[in-house]
Amino acid sequence: MGSYLATNRVMKPAQLASLNSRLPPIEEDLAVRMEKLFERCPALHGFTVLDRSLVPGGMRVAALERGLFVAGIGIFPELAPDQCERIYDEISVALLDFMVQRPEARDVLRGRTFARAFH
Repeated sequence: MGSYLATNRVMKPAQLASLNSRLPPIEEDLAVRMEKLFERCPALHGFTVLDRSLVPGGMRVAALERGLFVAGIGIFPELAPDQCERIYDEISVALLDFMVQRPEARDVLRGRTFARAFH
């Protein structure tokens, strides 16, 4: 896999945990969900949620609903293809569940990069 895309909106679970008390409810909900996702997937280092119009040609992506895609998934150490697919599925399920429960989630997710650590 490779490294994840960096944007000006990077969320790190550890940082967000300390900010939760000041976040709007949807941001707090998202922070908790992403922290759990990174806990379930220790090899996952980051990913970006892009709108269909921003997905570069030839980039491997996982399609979500409502025109959103997960791209730039960073996994380390390198895993077997079936293990990578399980991580893709974990990301997709977490984000789709968030979008089902929070109708405004599409706008919150679009253009976001989620990272375990940002250097």
